[in-house]
Amino acid sequence: MLKKLRVFMLVGLTLGLSVFTWANGSQQTSSQPKEATSGGVVEVNLWDFLSGGDGVRWKQIISDFNASQTGVKVTSTTLTWGDTFYTKVHTAVISGQTPDVMTYHLSHFPAGLKANDLRPITEEELQSVGLSFKDFNPILVNKSQDISASYGTAGSMYGIPLDTHTHIIYFNKDILKKAGLLGADGRPTGLTGIDNFTAALKKIKETTGEIPLAFSSSQDSGTVWRLFYTLFAQQGGSFTPNGKFSMDQLDTYGVKALQTMTDWTAKGYIPTNAAYAAAIALFSSGKTAMMVNGNWEVPTMVDLQKSGKLPFEYGVMAFPQLFDNQSTWADSHQIVIPRNTKNPLSPEKLKAVLTFVAYVEKHADLWAGGGHIPAYMPVLNGPEMAKMEPNNQYSVQAAKDIYLEPVSPVFGVGTPALNYVDNFFTPALAGKITVKDAIAKFKAGINDALK
Repeated sequence: MLKKLRVFMLVGLTLGLSVFTWANGSQQTSSQPKEATSGGVVEVNLWDFLSGGDGVRWKQIISDFNASQTGVKVTSTTLTWGDTFYTKVHTAVISGQTPDVMTYHLSHFPAGLKANDLRPITEEELQSVGLSFKDFNPILVNKSQDISASYGTAGSMYGIPLDTHTHIIYFNKDILKKAGLLGADGRPTGLTGIDNFTAALKKIKETTGEIPLAFSSSQDSGTVWRLFYTLFAQQGGSFTPNGKFSMDQLDTYGVKALQTMTDWTAKGYIPTNAAYAAAIALFSSGKTAMMVNGNWEVPTMVDLQKSGKLPFEYGVMAFPQLFDNQSTWADSHQIVIPRNTKNPLSPEKLKAVLTFVAYVEKHADLWAGGGHIPAYMPVLNGPEMAKMEPNNQYSVQAAKDIYLEPVSPVFGVGTPALNYVDNFFTPALAGKITVKDAIAKFKAGINDALK
């Protein structure tokens, strides 16, 4: 294939043409990206699933990159988040009609590697554009290598970390002050420890009449799972307590985590049957004291405040320690290259892809505007992040607290676990089944999916 490409490129030079369109519809150039000075441009096809506030920032980064280049142009297609995205990726890999580069979730790596959907990326390839895996959050790199050892090739890296995204607490300073839960520094008080946190929720409801905690408890398995997994992890819960997969701790720590959530719902501390958008609307309209959600909603708050549509002063904090530790659910957006044995990337296209990746990582402060915590350490520890509001209120602590998904192809974005959360945890929150039944049925579902 490479010999055929070289022949065609030589013919192109002879004819004075700079770009050829191949039978598969893709384009190649006769020069490296930095050498394209006579109209030759390497077209990079990107797939992503970023459609919210962070998606706006992502598109701006792509636009800025394209404006900075003369030899590379990235064209992005935004697809539906979750199972739909990963099903389309796998179909593309089978057909050989993949994009050149994609966004991906670290939590989906076990499923993606099991399906042979990802191409490894070497340290030498990264170094060719001034990056190194040593430059990234070691927690993410180590997790990626753990997954590779189980489902890919040990020692290989199949993605370049872009960020950490995690659950944080958004708070309404006006309501917390009225409830006597706002310190002189403008930060919440009395939220450490499960008994104190629950007492604070009770006090908010009794003294202000407002809903204490906005939470998406309906039609949103992702949010339900993230809070459950956080409460489970903070007790010391693990799906690999002895280095091997086990669900035994669901019968203890899992039951307590889900019972805590159902108790909050039953007492009216978190809303019943609130979908994702409704939970955000409750908080942003000033009707709840706090909201537990991902850091990806930071741009929503920032934009509402700038436009004068936020009727209160807000703040953001890392998820508090309620049990034995401060572990908090987290995932990581990664930049990956799909495996394509039928139409592999040419050296020119690979160089263009890596040039784009290097730009994104070295401008990760722009991506942090979407609320995410950069995985590229020179940016995370740099001066721009230190002064970025409200990110500097949670990023440093939250980056230390991340607790990533179990290393299993049935957990993570677009995998069966979220279906079982929807089928069993959500009904438990609504009081339709008991917590113990929900945990038992969840375990049975996971066991079926593992067969």
